[in-house]
Amino acid sequence: MKNKFTITISDIRGSRHYTLNQIIKKVIMYIFLSIFFLIVSGAIYIAFLNNEVEELVGKKDGLQRDLDEQIAYYQVIQNKIEDIETIIGITPEDNNTNYDTRLESINLTTIQQSILLQLLPNGEVINHKGISAGFGTRDHPIYERTEFHRGIDFRAPLKTPIYAPAAGIVEFAGMQDSSGYGSLVIINHGFGFRTYYAHLDSTMVTKYGKFVKKGEHIANSGNTGLSTGPHLHYEVRFLGRPLNPMNFINWNNNNFSEIFEKEKSVQWESLLEMASMLLTSRQNQQ
Repeated sequence: MKNKFTITISDIRGSRHYTLNQIIKKVIMYIFLSIFFLIVSGAIYIAFLNNEVEELVGKKDGLQRDLDEQIAYYQVIQNKIEDIETIIGITPEDNNTNYDTRLESINLTTIQQSILLQLLPNGEVINHKGISAGFGTRDHPIYERTEFHRGIDFRAPLKTPIYAPAAGIVEFAGMQDSSGYGSLVIINHGFGFRTYYAHLDSTMVTKYGKFVKKGEHIANSGNTGLSTGPHLHYEVRFLGRPLNPMNFINWNNNNFSEIFEKEKSVQWESLLEMASMLLTSRQNQQ
């Protein structure tokens, strides 16, 4: 009985005795101890996991707050960029959302461009129905001889509004039958640039020396002078020399530098320096 032990179980019906080997006793004890250890270890591990989950949730909430703040910050930047682009006339290509690139474009050069595009002829001047005669050599429709055409003829119904392509001063507004222009308006934009509007039906700017701004309604198309039908004859001149108006009609912020190659007779470097001086002067006055 050395390696055996007795288990006695008593109840109302009496006592029962069970004799077990000592080794089995140890095995049962080890099993109970293992189960107890697993239960305790599991409880500790679960408590550890709960603590980790709480920390991760806290970090997630913090990251979400940071993300929301960054989104709000970039939204403010986006709105400011769009406001500046609207003011200086930039249209992002293909809905570009690369704000770093767009921020780099809003610099002194762009502002200089905006100033020049307010002061120098650019963009459409009339809602036309096509071009009846381009810039350059052509056969004159009345004289029936080859001549140099100083501007572009835009087909347009009578009394179609004509708008100034830049700020300037009215240098002439009246009839000029000797040249064949008929009713004519000349606007001096400064920097050596003038624009001519011929064969007009009527003019909105009849006073010599009147200031006009870009986009202002200055006249209506007509059929006066040497004309075979209603249209607008439009010229752009630099120091009296005719330039191709189409280069200026197509000129905008998106292709600003192209005109430097197309119109090399203009001293563009000097104009850019002047724009820089104007900008500096405006900043000093503010």
